[in-house]
Amino acid sequence: MDLGWLVNFLKGMVKPVLALAVVLMAVILSYWQKLDLGWEMVYSIFRAFVQLSVIGFVLQFIFTQKNVSWIILAYLFMVAVAGYTAGQRAKHVPKGKYVAGVSILAGTAVTMLLLVVLNVFPFTPRYIIPVAGMMVGNSMTVTGVTMKRLRDDIKVQMNLVGPY
Repeated sequence: MDLGWLVNFLKGMVKPVLALAVVLMAVILSYWQKLDLGWEMVYSIFRAFVQLSVIGFVLQFIFTQKNVSWIILAYLFMVAVAGYTAGQRAKHVPKGKYVAGVSILAGTAVTMLLLVVLNVFPFTPRYIIPVAGMMVGNSMTVTGVTMKRLRDDIKVQMNLVGPY
């Protein structure tokens, strides 16, 4: 049985375990100072560790794929989450999540398409995923602020908009 993957996993876990030791020192300090934050900090540490581990495994999987569909699927997942998150700021805007998602998709898709067509970088996960993540994140921020402003304007001028 080949245990090479286990050795690589354990080597990769050295830095996270050392970082965890530093954070555990903060938990001990919290207990010693009687701040009563110990269990909350432990839960947060555990949750963050699990979330980051899962994301790491997913990204490792995507980065090793040669199939273009995995890149596009990862990109569409990022857009869907960003659209939902930005749309949350637009509770009073009709179809706010849909509008946010389509806006983020349109803006980032055109930019990504131009970057690939102009051969700025190759269409590989190593380049596409980080660049798309940065663009989708920035688009989500801008769309969220815009949706919040739109929501506030609708609240102020509700009688001009009418029922929806």
